[in-house]
Amino acid sequence: MNTEKVYSIFSRLSGLRDTELLRYTFLCETSAGYVVSRLRDKTAAACSGGKVEFAAAALAYYRYILCQLTDGETGEVKVGDIAVKKDAVSILGSAEKICREAFRDIGDLLTTEDFYFRGV
Repeated sequence: MNTEKVYSIFSRLSGLRDTELLRYTFLCETSAGYVVSRLRDKTAAACSGGKVEFAAAALAYYRYILCQLTDGETGEVKVGDIAVKKDAVSILGSAEKICREAFRDIGDLLTTEDFYFRGV
């Protein structure tokens, strides 16, 4: 998996740049590790057309939003004198939808996480 690509996609999703991005690289790394651990074929990332990296970045973004909401930071966008606030539910819902869609796109490359007991 190309972690630089994951960082780049995460940066675009989150709007973070340079030093801000460095604070959250652990989210990209752990998310990439999670996605790789779920791949059926570890070489699948190379021929996925960037979908695997996008899924890792989307998961990192979702986790970033959870961190932001836990820290009490608001989703405020300020342009000049105008400030627009987003509510936590819509921010988290959007991040979750991006993540869900990204994982749906690579669903055929992933192992299942289902666990079940079976009698013998």
